[in-house]
Amino acid sequence: MYPHAPLIEAFCFEQGEGESHMPAKKRADTAVVDVSDRLNPTTVDAMLAPAAPAPAVEAEQLSLFELAPWADDMRAIPNDLARSALFTVRNKKQKREAVEGRPIFHVNRDVTITFTGIELRADDDELVWNQVLEYAKRLPLGAPVQFSLYQLCKDLGWHINSRYYKRAEASLTRLMTGVMQFQSERIGRLKSLKLIDEFDVYDRGTNRAYCQVKIPVLIGTLFKGNHYSKFVWEKYRELSPIARRMFDYAVSHKNPYPLKLETFRQMCASETSRAAKWKEQSKDACQELTDSQLLKLASVQGDEIHFDR
Repeated sequence: MYPHAPLIEAFCFEQGEGESHMPAKKRADTAVVDVSDRLNPTTVDAMLAPAAPAPAVEAEQLSLFELAPWADDMRAIPNDLARSALFTVRNKKQKREAVEGRPIFHVNRDVTITFTGIELRADDDELVWNQVLEYAKRLPLGAPVQFSLYQLCKDLGWHINSRYYKRAEASLTRLMTGVMQFQSERIGRLKSLKLIDEFDVYDRGTNRAYCQVKIPVLIGTLFKGNHYSKFVWEKYRELSPIARRMFDYAVSHKNPYPLKLETFRQMCASETSRAAKWKEQSKDACQELTDSQLLKLASVQGDEIHFDR
């Protein structure tokens, strides 16, 4: 059975690091060119080699809901990814880059991420991954989860037609083919970390089309120890990419430090070169967040962004 769409309530909930609030096949071949077609085969084989398991997660066969519970009207993201430039805000009309071993900017100096794959964006890939985690959260990590393309588009607030079905397939393919190497003082080193382990589409081209995916066991390592943040899904998915990335930073801290505009630009992987233009874009994002009530207040003061949760 396919998952049911969550019921959304009109209220705001913010979750910061360390907080815990529990509520009462065939591979897609029409999405994007496989990154392996653009990279050195030897390098790809090495990057895709199985990583050492995370025993503390795998041995217990935990689900995400056991590691990081969140209500059905909310979604969650690991703080380590929320503060990184993994999901970019580049113009949607601009062709995505295929990169090999690219360093990913991170706000925290002790976190190092490199990425091989096709560029991921906040406009769609971040949302698709958030929603897939929702479908998978009550199953043991690594177990297959099924959902229809209809259900996915509905839960994303997208139109229900073939164009958006293809957009969803493309995003799932990018999430599957992208590979990270992650290192931090808290976690240590994770090699070949993927956001989605497997992705298959069945009955493509029909109104019965559905997907089967697996969330890698190692993803649980990023959530473990309350190092994740929750947010109201209906409001979050409506944000513009820049406002969403700004909220990612703010929600991943109990008390967000002021964020320099240039640091935020790097966290967004924005190609805006003029400081004045980026400042205006950031002001617009602050106003959007304040209006959404996801934050009490966000504002640009001088060369910094200030937050009041």
